[in-house]
Parts: sequence; C-alpha cells; structure tokens
Amino acid sequence: MIRTSLLLAGLVLAAAAANAKPFLVTVAPGKAGEVCMPLAAGDTLAWRFKSNAATDFNLHHHVGSEVLMPVQRTQLREDQGEFAIDRDNEWCLMWTAPAGRRLTVEGVWSVRRTKAPAVTP
Repeated sequence: MIRTSLLLAGLVLAAAAANAKPFLVTVAPGKAGEVCMPLAAGDTLAWRFKSNAATDFNLHHHVGSEVLMPVQRTQLREDQGEFAIDRDNEWCLMWTAPAGRRLTVEGVWSVRRTKAPAVTP
C-alpha cells in the first residue's frame, strides 16, 4: 500500500511538472477499462503507467464501426510510450484485466500539440 501511494505521489509530481494528466483505472476481472481524450492530427500522445497485474494494453480509436489499434501490447505490468496522432478523433488508452483478478492501473498521459485548439467565441 505504501509503495502504491509513493508511486502515485511520484506520478502526480511528474504530471504537474510535464502538464500531464494523472489517472487511476480499476477494472473488474475479465473486463476492459479505458481513458479517452479528443486528439487532433499532428498531436503527440505520451503515456506512462504501472499495473498490479499483467495486462493487455492498446491505444485505439473508432472510424465508423471499425476499431483501429495502432498500439497493441500484451502481458505487461508497466509501459511508457508516445504516438503521433494521424487523425482528429477520440482516442483511448485501454487495459484488459486478467480473468479472476481485479486490475488497477496508475499513470499519467499528456499531449504535445502542434497547433493551438480552436477557440469558440
């Protein structure tokens, strides 16, 4: 418990320093959980996370009825990466809990934008 609290405290400090957004996702056994955000073509999404169990992870978005997963990784407990976004859309980081075990994922994500978001009057 102390180790998890220290990890989360470290991630929150890193998030504040890098203008990142911390997250904590709890997923029921055998189910999937996700963190989604609107991104624009040209943005770069960065993430870092640790989990309490091995998990399958992906970065995906939907185009009509099709699910596109440019990043897919299996059976890992931690990961970090970056991906250059190629189309305006809602993008999701997603984790799948193993059967029979609740999954907890703690991490941060951030976006480096190449253009300023549109301002509505």
